[in-house]
Amino acid sequence: MRRVFDDPPLGVGGPLPGVMFLMAATTVMVVVRALLPAAPFFFLPEAVVSGAVWQFLTATVTPLTPFGWLIGLLVLYLFGNVIERMLGTGRFLLLCFGGGAAAYLGTLATAMGVGLLLPSPVPSFIFAASSATLFSLMVGVFAARLWHTPTFFNFVQLRGRTIFYVSAAIDIVFLLYGYPDSVSALWALGVGFLTVRGPELTGFRTAWDWVTGPFRRWRIRRKYKNFRVVESEMQRMWDDLEERLNREDRSPRR
Repeated sequence: MRRVFDDPPLGVGGPLPGVMFLMAATTVMVVVRALLPAAPFFFLPEAVVSGAVWQFLTATVTPLTPFGWLIGLLVLYLFGNVIERMLGTGRFLLLCFGGGAAAYLGTLATAMGVGLLLPSPVPSFIFAASSATLFSLMVGVFAARLWHTPTFFNFVQLRGRTIFYVSAAIDIVFLLYGYPDSVSALWALGVGFLTVRGPELTGFRTAWDWVTGPFRRWRIRRKYKNFRVVESEMQRMWDDLEERLNREDRSPRR
């Protein structure tokens, strides 16, 4: 019996609202960067440590080059539609920006670790991140979704795990050649994989339950409180109705 993760996704179809929003956002950022080339929209560890925390969000929709923007539009159309149909628009956008932020946190930790280990200063640009993180995140989710299922990828039939390993190998090769997006792309690939397959890993599930436990308990208490308020109001309305009916029954009839 196949698991639900191994079922093939729905058809791609036209761009969905979340995909169209990301396409428009990346296009706007290309224009803004052309007008303001020095604007700090990429993710740079030194800038974030200095207070540029908005880069956790803007880097997700900021292409590094115009060619990267064109490739990004294609990746959004091919993978984004499938993932948005799987998750819904709200969860899809949360995955893109939340998963991107998680990958940038990993990139920041890597940059800080390398800075502590190496005796000489390392240029922060080798840890720069852009919208390539978003695309690696989508590839990670797509590959994990079709981990054991053969699917056609650029006219070649591949399994999801093969797409995952090939993407990781490409990112590692780019990292060796000094491309700045590679570190965050590797982190995003892992985040995308854990988003789908993480619940199958006992250690990850335990850590996730520990992290999200307070929030889930707060939601339960809030829902229970709302339920008690609604229940009390309904009981009051029922008592008023019952009392009115009793008064009508006791009133003398003409």
